[in-house]
Amino acid sequence: MVERMDIWRTGDAVQIECDGRTVPGSVTLASPNSISLVLSFEAILDGHVGMMPVLRHDDGVYRSIVTQVAVRLSKKSI
Repeated sequence: MVERMDIWRTGDAVQIECDGRTVPGSVTLASPNSISLVLSFEAILDGHVGMMPVLRHDDGVYRSIVTQVAVRLSKKSI
């Protein structure tokens, strides 16, 4: 299944789904094409404490560059 290809920008508020949990967070750093991101959050997700660098793979799924766990992002509703 191919994920929707959103363009994420530094400072975007997001909901992060990872390892069976959903937490609020933000995009701390984004490449211009949104292929690589650094996410910040106040939680521990798959061993990542407070931040996680991710890379979007060819299938459209973001994965941690450290543990390869899949991460789904969505716009944070206000």
